[in-house]
Amino acid sequence: MLRLNLTFLIYLSVFKISFCPKPPRMVQHFSYEKPRSEAILEMKNFLEDESFPIKQYSPEDGFIFTGYKVFDWGEGKRLLAVTVHIHDKVTITGMGKIEIPTSGIGDPEDMLRMKSMDKLPYNIQKRIFLPLGDKLDSLGYKKLKHWP
Repeated sequence: MLRLNLTFLIYLSVFKISFCPKPPRMVQHFSYEKPRSEAILEMKNFLEDESFPIKQYSPEDGFIFTGYKVFDWGEGKRLLAVTVHIHDKVTITGMGKIEIPTSGIGDPEDMLRMKSMDKLPYNIQKRIFLPLGDKLDSLGYKKLKHWP
């Protein structure tokens, strides 16, 4: 029995088996019915209220870039930064970092490393990125069914 389990573990380590498709990109699109200058200021205030540090704010171009906001729950930290583009629609794009455990012998500080990605796992997206869209709906922005 032990030999069978060992063989199965070796099989799993040799072949990458995945039952999940790739997570979707972190992009949300919204329609808006107000002047663009009002919408960009409202988005800036919204992101500040959500504790995102604003790194670049360009109202004349309809662009906002935030720094990373830390979400610390469960095992490790998750970080999310967003960009907002406002033209004929509002486009919010998320960029994520996730703390992943690394194996090895050595300094305990090196046991967790940050990995940057534009597609966080979907269960994490549901907790930190997708709720932004629900909150924007209450401000009058309507989510567009758009892919990608």
